[in-house]
Amino acid sequence: MKKKVFSIGTGVFGEGKPKICVPIVEKTREEILKRAEEIAKLSIDVVEWRGDFYQDIEYRDKVLDTLRGIKQRIDKKTLLFTFRTAGEGGEKRLEKEDYYDLNEAVACGGADFIDIEAFLEEERTYREIERLHRTGVRVIASNHDFYKTPEVGEMVRRLKKMEDMGADVAKLAVMPVKKMDVIRLLEATAIAEEEMEIPVVTMSMGQMGVISRVSGGLTGAAMTFAAVGKASAPGQIAVEDMRKVLDVI
Repeated sequence: MKKKVFSIGTGVFGEGKPKICVPIVEKTREEILKRAEEIAKLSIDVVEWRGDFYQDIEYRDKVLDTLRGIKQRIDKKTLLFTFRTAGEGGEKRLEKEDYYDLNEAVACGGADFIDIEAFLEEERTYREIERLHRTGVRVIASNHDFYKTPEVGEMVRRLKKMEDMGADVAKLAVMPVKKMDVIRLLEATAIAEEEMEIPVVTMSMGQMGVISRVSGGLTGAAMTFAAVGKASAPGQIAVEDMRKVLDVI
C-alpha cells in the first residue's frame, strides 16, 4: 500500500530510516531553551517539547513565548508539541477544554506537529484533528498503555482507528510484562505498516522493550524516541547510541 509520506525539516517522514525524536522535559523556560540549544547540535530529526513538564504551562503567553524560543534555537529540525495527560503517563492534569485549547494555541503559535491523545474523548478527536489541520500543522494521534500490552488485533485496531480519525501519523506505546508482549508489538507494527496508508510509530516500553525502539527498519515504525539527559518515557536510550544502532541496522 502506498504511504502518505510528507516532508519535514530534515527529510521525508515515512521514508528511509526511522526518524529520531528527542524530548525536552525541563521545567523552566531557561532550562528548556538551554536544552534546545544542545539538541540543535545533534544529528536528529524531530524535537519534542513535553509541555506537561513545563512549570508555567497554565500561562498561555509564557507557553507561546517559550515555543518561539525553541523554534529559533532548533534551526530546521521539526518541532513536536506534546502535552501528555496524567491518564496516559504525563506529569500534570488539565481539564479537557484546557487541553484542547492549549493544543490549538500551540498549533497557531508555530509548532510543526501536535500530539493528540486519540481516545481521551474519542468522538471529539475527529473534530480536533480537523481544527488542528486548519492551522497547517501535522497531527500525531497517540495512545499509551503503561500497564499492559493488548492483543495484536487490538493494537492494530487502535492504530487504524487513528487513521480513520484523520491523523497524519498513528502512535502506540505499550508496556510489556513478558517477552512475548514485545514480539506481539512488533507483529502489530508490521501488520499496521503494511495495511495502513499513514506512517505508524510504535514502541514497547521499559528495558524489556528496548529492541522495539531500534527495529523500525524491519517493522516499518517511522520514528523512534531517544534521550539527551532525562528520558521522557521508560526504555529510551541515549541519542548517540540510537544513531549508531540505526546506522548499523
